[in-house]
Amino acid sequence: MFDFSKVDNFDKHINLSIPSYETLSDVFAGIACAFAHSESTVVDIGCSTGRFLSALPKCDGCDYLGIDRVKFKDMNKDFSFSLGDAKEILPTVKNVSVIVSMFCLQFMGEKKRSEVLEIVKEKIDQGATFLISEKIFLNDPVLQTLIHRMHIQEKRKSFTDKEILDKDIQLSTSMFCKTEKELVQELTQIGSVVKVWQSYNFVGYVVK
Repeated sequence: MFDFSKVDNFDKHINLSIPSYETLSDVFAGIACAFAHSESTVVDIGCSTGRFLSALPKCDGCDYLGIDRVKFKDMNKDFSFSLGDAKEILPTVKNVSVIVSMFCLQFMGEKKRSEVLEIVKEKIDQGATFLISEKIFLNDPVLQTLIHRMHIQEKRKSFTDKEILDKDIQLSTSMFCKTEKELVQELTQIGSVVKVWQSYNFVGYVVK
């Protein structure tokens, strides 16, 4: 299993691994700021170093909470952090205005993922906005192969072939990607879905 928490300079690693990741962060930040409000909480599930929450312009009277199962060695500041399981922590958070999940749910098994999304649905029904990004398989297998090949060529600018292959093998047992159709169908069960970002086979959606 690939251990992201042990990666030196995790934020740089993600920027190099996911093309246009900075654009995704900017898009999600703008949307989060628009829907955050006083006396509410913005929650980042799988916050890793907390870079997103830390850099987010803060709304007066709004709390910012990051949740992760591990504490990264280069953790940022300017937000509250809860070490533990989102399934257990998220239900205890009151007055949630925004929930963010950037490439987190895809590392949960199907049962756990469904349970967390059910909790997210409850928060959406109470007025929260859900921002989610994931790596997907494109619905068209030919295009999936082409895009995957182009992404590998892009990663070779920053990583060796061995690093790319080793990480791919390690992720194969811990990352469970869906097709784009499957993901949209799943998200439609919890709210109204709008795609707001895509780079290669990485996508970002807003669910309200």
